[in-house]
Amino acid sequence: MAAVVQSVKAGPPDGEGDRGDPASRLLRWRLLMAAALAVVTAVAGLVGVAEVWRPGVLASLGLLGTSLAVSWAASMAGAPQRPQLVAQIAADTIAVGLLVQFTGGPYSALPLAFCVPIMCASLYLDRRWSLVVAGAAAALVGGAHFGLALGWLATREHPPLDYLAGWPVLVTALHMALFVVVGLVSGDLSAKLERRRREHARTQRQVEQARREVRDILDCLHSGLLTVDTRGIVTRANPACCRILCLEETQLLGAPLQTLVEEGLEALAAVVLPVAAGSAPVSRGETTLRQQGVLVPIGLNVSHVTGARGEITGAVVVFTDLTREKELTARRRETDRLAAVGELAASIAHEIRNPLASIRGSVEMLSGELELEGYQRQLFDLVLKESARVNSIISDFLAYSRMRPVARRRFPAAAFRDETLLLLRQHVAAARGDVRVTADVTPADLELVADPAQLTQLALNLAINACEAMRYHGRLRVAIHLVGDGGTFELVVTDDGPGIEADIRDDLFQPFKTTKEGGTGLGLSVVARIATAHGGTVRAEDAPGGGAIFRVRWPRVELPAEGTALPEPVAAQPARETVLVTV
Repeated sequence: MAAVVQSVKAGPPDGEGDRGDPASRLLRWRLLMAAALAVVTAVAGLVGVAEVWRPGVLASLGLLGTSLAVSWAASMAGAPQRPQLVAQIAADTIAVGLLVQFTGGPYSALPLAFCVPIMCASLYLDRRWSLVVAGAAAALVGGAHFGLALGWLATREHPPLDYLAGWPVLVTALHMALFVVVGLVSGDLSAKLERRRREHARTQRQVEQARREVRDILDCLHSGLLTVDTRGIVTRANPACCRILCLEETQLLGAPLQTLVEEGLEALAAVVLPVAAGSAPVSRGETTLRQQGVLVPIGLNVSHVTGARGEITGAVVVFTDLTREKELTARRRETDRLAAVGELAASIAHEIRNPLASIRGSVEMLSGELELEGYQRQLFDLVLKESARVNSIISDFLAYSRMRPVARRRFPAAAFRDETLLLLRQHVAAARGDVRVTADVTPADLELVADPAQLTQLALNLAINACEAMRYHGRLRVAIHLVGDGGTFELVVTDDGPGIEADIRDDLFQPFKTTKEGGTGLGLSVVARIATAHGGTVRAEDAPGGGAIFRVRWPRVELPAEGTALPEPVAAQPARETVLVTV
């Protein structure tokens, strides 16, 4: 996998992107050939190695220049390429044939120039056209020589040069044979080159498809993937990597991993860089990153990236955010611990409650039958008071350990609000407190989906805990509404108390954690258990103006039609209603 990751780079869309425009490339070759022919012709005329007829040479070069201009204009106009190629090669063949005849025929220095259009035909057309051009070149050279011989036979006039001598005839024959051989060889090589090009294009398409598939696979991974070279330069990062590290891809690619330690990656760099330098790979390792002030535990595997010869060229790290797994593990351990505590509490409570009832009953009977004076009456009252407190503690233990499964149903939030306010008013009145309570339901016709009894217990525990924090003097606000595009219920309880102490914030919902005198520490833990049983969460925070805010959220679950228990309909109310109750 590491070698595949290293090879994922952008490539050309196909295998023919490097060939360019054939007509334009052929035009460039023709310009070079025209310049070379002009130079060779001029040198031949100056040196006098052959008879040069200047008007014919100038006419031939003019024909070649005109064909170049016409070809350039056709290319700029976007004319079809194959007719352009055929016309250019035909013009070159005719121009070269004329130059050969006007520069001495068999004694000319230019016959080998025919090889250029022959090879261009094989390269830009196909092998059949190379043979056609080779045959035309042989016909032009051999036909001209044969024509001179016929003219001498007809007139019996000796030409200035001896065209019928052995050497000129042999040269002409060699030229003709050479043109055919060049046509055959260049055509064969061109065919093989075309096959190679097609195979290369097919291979390039397959490689590009494999690259796209690998990129898609890596981009769809939920685990982060990061590759670095031996210098620690980041060469690849998938979207999951950027999400976990809270960095953009542009911030990672091309940046040395050592320079990203300020972004909280010093722990990751300490594991990856030694492996990139050649140390042993890391399997199933764990470390912690600091992202935006939050510690993020990650599990990782670091392996070598190797080259074609097996040398180490870097390292690839695959890592996963373990925050959710750590939370689930901690929650499972907490659940197991609480289950054990609950079983122990239930058994102890059962064994203590019966003797405690007997002791309390006996003390009450004695207090009614005996004449108690002074401190004796105080002692009897103390026994009754403490036995009642022990009984209350035992009841809390039993309620905590015997929490039944959630039985969800749909019911009006307004009715739940009214019932909760009534129970809270009675509790505050019994404590002789002065608490101003405000309750909001938004919208007024909102229907909750939850276990009504457990939700009532949750709301009362939070409200009573807030009243006790305010010493039953202050304001208490309860709100029920929807959050998260209507897919989540939220119950918010806000008080004017002293707020939450920093040293107990992390353990606030743990059982048996309390700062109240005589408290059992089970009230908020029961709230957390009810919220978790509904698939939700509970969070505590300080209110901006003082006091505490408790937010309970749980998902809005749709009940099946046959399992829905609908309450009695309630009267229509405004979109938002505030009920103010003073107790």
